Amino acid sequence: MITSENIADLVRQYTGGSDIFLVEVVVKPGNAITVHVDRPDGISIDECVKISRYLNESLDRDVEDYSLEVSSPGLGGAFRVKQQYEKNLGRDIEVLYTDGIKVKGKLLTVSDKGIVLNVQGDDEEIRFDEIKTAKAIISFN
Repeated sequence: MITSENIADLVRQYTGGSDIFLVEVVVKPGNAITVHVDRPDGISIDECVKISRYLNESLDRDVEDYSLEVSSPGLGGAFRVKQQYEKNLGRDIEVLYTDGIKVKGKLLTVSDKGIVLNVQGDDEEIRFDEIKTAKAIISFN
């Protein structure tokens, strides 16, 4: 059986020692595998293709059939890992607290415990366990 943990391990084996980081692996019924990877400066299509080839070589379609998609997480998606916060340092982000309150501000720092967000001139310390979702604010100015 193909599991998200198995796929994540394979991706980490391939990316070990590089600045590419795993954002998420989803395995849906019928073994529809989606892998999102990124890097601080953005990930290229060529890098996604290389990871896809590595996964295809590591898995055996004769044992278990699957479909595979490897891509970046996209611009408007919610942050899933600490590296996504680090990638967006200095940018405006939107944070939805677990209690439903939504704030927007500039991401100032990221630590193992949480973030500091400048909201209307005030710095707010926000623990990761207080964040339901966070995402970059896309501006076309």
